[in-house]
Amino acid sequence: MKQTGKILAGVLLAVLLLTGIKNEYARLLPVSSYGMQAAIRKKSIDHLFIGSSMFRQGLSIDVLEEELEGNVYILSYNGNQPAFMAMELEYMLEEGLEIGTLYVDLYPYTAAAAPWISDTKILLDTDLGFKLDAWKLMNACSDTKFLDFYELFVTANNEQILTYPIHNRLVSAQFRNGGNILTPGGQTKEHLDSLGMLGGRDGLKETQVKGYERILELAKEHGIQVCFIETPKYERMYQDADYMELYEACTDKIRRLAETQGATSLKGADERKRTGEGSRENGEAGTKVKMILAEELAFDFGDAACFQDLIHLSAEGRTWYTKLLCERLAE
Repeated sequence: MKQTGKILAGVLLAVLLLTGIKNEYARLLPVSSYGMQAAIRKKSIDHLFIGSSMFRQGLSIDVLEEELEGNVYILSYNGNQPAFMAMELEYMLEEGLEIGTLYVDLYPYTAAAAPWISDTKILLDTDLGFKLDAWKLMNACSDTKFLDFYELFVTANNEQILTYPIHNRLVSAQFRNGGNILTPGGQTKEHLDSLGMLGGRDGLKETQVKGYERILELAKEHGIQVCFIETPKYERMYQDADYMELYEACTDKIRRLAETQGATSLKGADERKRTGEGSRENGEAGTKVKMILAEELAFDFGDAACFQDLIHLSAEGRTWYTKLLCERLAE
């Protein structure tokens, strides 16, 4: 009986040791062309795009590298939320990454969600301290359970680590400088019109708003220019009252937060249309904040071939949109 107890204690100790090693040191594995560690090891990035699958599916790395002066990197995780974008930005800055201009994903639904890590690949890129801070945030704002903790710290990404050489090669074949180089096709109007809407939300979450605020604070501290970018959604999304209410609340909140960082607030799209002005810049101490909404660009939101679903662009759509975006940035 004592021997069995010793064996069980040894197994438990080994599991705890391996779990600690994974959570602290998995980030030191040779990096591919995706994620935070690949960005950090560049040491300096002129144009860093940070966001969710909206950026991964909505931005063409080919076009960005061709049109923008300097190097480009896209950091995207599925369901990435403002609260975690702020944590990711702070983590990379603490690791010594220098950033010229930061482009932040403006997707209202992520700002209306309780803090949660949807894409556990973020855990492969960070140390134990980051994971503990993420768990504290999730635990404070969501109904977490022990199984959530167990998945976050024990089981997440084990298969990727065990098959690392193969997994890393597969990831590298799909991304370049964080940008998706796969070419997903578009849909038909009939298919997109048959999809259910994404439903309403209970308004912006204060924790996510604080994420936007922290991003602006960090940018100001480090002299980083910031541009909030909304990628196009299919026309039905802009006709949905629930989505538009959240969309307007989110853009208004970002404008108000930006105003606290400088002398001039960002104007809303409707006001820009009335005055004939483009995106306003907001500057103080060398830091500028800009917002570019999809509706400002000459993109066809009803062209089904440009969309994979109601919110994600196809390869054709992201190429067209990114060209329009770069033209606006050049202005």
